[in-house]
Amino acid sequence: MFHNSASLIVSLGLASILSTSAKEVGYPPCDALIDAGLGNRLLLATSAAYEGRVKSWWSANARLRPWCFFQPLNTEEVSKGVKALAASGFGAGDWHIAVRSGGHGPAGSNNIANGVTIDLGMMNSSSYDSETKLASVEPGARWADVYRNLLYKHRITVTGGRDGDVGVGGFLLGGGNSYFTGRNGFGCDTVVNFEVVLADGEVVNANSKENSDLWKALKGGALNFGIVTRFDLEPTPVVDLAFGERIVTTDHTDEVIDAIVEFTDASETRRADSMFAAIVHDASTSPAAIILIIKANSEGNLNTTSFDKINNIPTVSQDWRHKSIADIGNENQLEPGTRNVGVTLTFQNDKSILRQCASYYEQLVSILSDKVGANNFTAQMFFQPLPKFLGEIGKSKGGNVMGLDRMISNGILWTAGVSIKSGDDAALELARAELTAMAAELKAIAKKDGKLQDLVYLNYAEGQQDPLGSYGKENVDFLRKVAQRYDPDEWWQRRVPGGFKLSRVGGNL
Repeated sequence: MFHNSASLIVSLGLASILSTSAKEVGYPPCDALIDAGLGNRLLLATSAAYEGRVKSWWSANARLRPWCFFQPLNTEEVSKGVKALAASGFGAGDWHIAVRSGGHGPAGSNNIANGVTIDLGMMNSSSYDSETKLASVEPGARWADVYRNLLYKHRITVTGGRDGDVGVGGFLLGGGNSYFTGRNGFGCDTVVNFEVVLADGEVVNANSKENSDLWKALKGGALNFGIVTRFDLEPTPVVDLAFGERIVTTDHTDEVIDAIVEFTDASETRRADSMFAAIVHDASTSPAAIILIIKANSEGNLNTTSFDKINNIPTVSQDWRHKSIADIGNENQLEPGTRNVGVTLTFQNDKSILRQCASYYEQLVSILSDKVGANNFTAQMFFQPLPKFLGEIGKSKGGNVMGLDRMISNGILWTAGVSIKSGDDAALELARAELTAMAAELKAIAKKDGKLQDLVYLNYAEGQQDPLGSYGKENVDFLRKVAQRYDPDEWWQRRVPGGFKLSRVGGNL
């Protein structure tokens, strides 16, 4: 009895100390959340778990230190938190808000130093309703966990990320490229309903019948309208995928490009098949760059003929077997702790421009090897098919805002990235400058030759790029109209500056 009473006294005293110290931090957003009764959902810099949460961002240059993390457990707490933050001022003092799902966006898009980061990582459940036949997933879940839960408990899966540690929220709001894209469209196209917390704390549902304009805008529109607290998704019947990797040497680059272009043009009739290639520099594992080719058949067909051309290229190593989407997601996760920068463009499905990309990338690796040191960085350049029929899938499911229905021919989604292994800011900025210059030159060449597509894919874009603007004037005008309806005070633009904002869309539409 005495022990329990003493414990109660100690715990009450400790709670009082924690509450007082939190109030005395003097940071307006943190104090506003405490006043709203959400103090037990905060991580302050003095909290034992704070440092671990900072380090949970995969990219070291995204590991900012907010005044506090707000970690809601449910939609009600998100709503209360947003109300409290909105009421605490429109710019009184230099502080802002960030929102994090999985933390894989570019540095500064989902974390902040001068303010509060709304960290949705505690909202990570996934479930399946056999009556509605919908999967419901919270924004802070990681795809590896979603796949594992839905597969083992319900024998279904969803159109989610290929890297298992990527978060649900950002992936779906930015489009969402998947092993199931050819069959189902982008991940955002499979969202039947969004549960959304608006700037005034109101919770609404957005679907084909209710707030349908918001439903469409969220499919590629990112964090411009509210915080999505639940995604209701079309399920996909589960089978083990036919999945494999091939590694070839870079003296076969032209052959790989030929195979990618041929595969892309044939993909409309082979929608269960997906393939992409990456030229990878990692001197710590291989003195010479290699080409990694990922192949998958989402119906589990090991005998598909779609990969015959790529399979005829001599290989260093290869693997082709049945794998569950849960195992694939678990095995494919991004290496944490490096400092990262990347860039993306979309080209016509054309061999000559892809060969130009390979040539410029080789020069990039050479420059960085000389100036940074070959062992101090890794680099990757990806070619991913982007067939135009994906726009038709999106349109058939109520439309998205990515502008894929405007594509006049098949495309290639091109992405290049550099990971700096040290904490050297100068090396990171050099890599950023070289990547930016390379992308600008390739864009100019492609535009001159009529081989440039509009899309700057949001989930691969660097912070200085303008993916929303690449959606086209009609879609941008639509997004602005929706934002005016659901956020007339432009709270998400002014108080939540990270990520890609409508207020920063270029004026050259």
